[in-house]
Amino acid sequence: MLPVINVFSYPIATYSLLILIGIMVGAVIVIYYFAKLNSISKEDAFFSILYAVIGVGIGAKLLYIITNIPFLLQNASQLNIAETLFQMLQGGFVFYGGLLGGILGIFIYAKQFKVPFSSLLLSIVPVIPLVHAIGRMGCLCAGCCYGMEYHGFGAITFTHSPFAPNGIPLFPTQIIEAVCNLVIFFILLATYKKWIGTYKTLGLYFILYSIVRFTLEFFRGDLIRGIYFGLSTSQWISIVLFVIGVGIFILNAKKKL
Repeated sequence: MLPVINVFSYPIATYSLLILIGIMVGAVIVIYYFAKLNSISKEDAFFSILYAVIGVGIGAKLLYIITNIPFLLQNASQLNIAETLFQMLQGGFVFYGGLLGGILGIFIYAKQFKVPFSSLLLSIVPVIPLVHAIGRMGCLCAGCCYGMEYHGFGAITFTHSPFAPNGIPLFPTQIIEAVCNLVIFFILLATYKKWIGTYKTLGLYFILYSIVRFTLEFFRGDLIRGIYFGLSTSQWISIVLFVIGVGIFILNAKKKL
């Protein structure tokens, strides 16, 4: 679509730009709205987000490398492993790794500066799908996370993508996931005050997004995502998060969470 834009003759990767915009929009909403509801200072909100962003980058990259291990093992004799790993470090992320890494980053900040972890986490969780939605539009611009070949309504054909197969109509996974994430964001926003002080917002996010991700994985066309027993790495993580989300609601009903 539009992998690069030129600003004053300087090329900027649209994917990175939209991720940055998403983080900035999410940070503003957290600092000036959700943190206030949880009695978190603006300073703690801001710096915990920085920790989360670092965790997101590390976690997303690590899981990307892990999901490619089967490919590396199967083609070890044909690849320069060191060179391939270096290329992986330059590009490629897996959202679930970023999600787990971000939560760990928030936990580290909470422990280091003695701020309630639950309050920090629950201040940031509602904006995750919003940031993710904006980031997915970056995927659309770059052509990564593309869908399978598809000739029906809404098909997308890339012409200058460095990732997706160009000239072939593809299923619009990026657009559908972005829209679903926006819907999840508004659902979390609508229920947030009612559930404040509980983990139900986190549980609902895990349930809703895991369903979306598990389903969309069947329509993805970038096959090197780690396939185990017929399901991708992200689908297995989706199952785990769905169970955790349901468990949160069960424990909350029993007044244990």
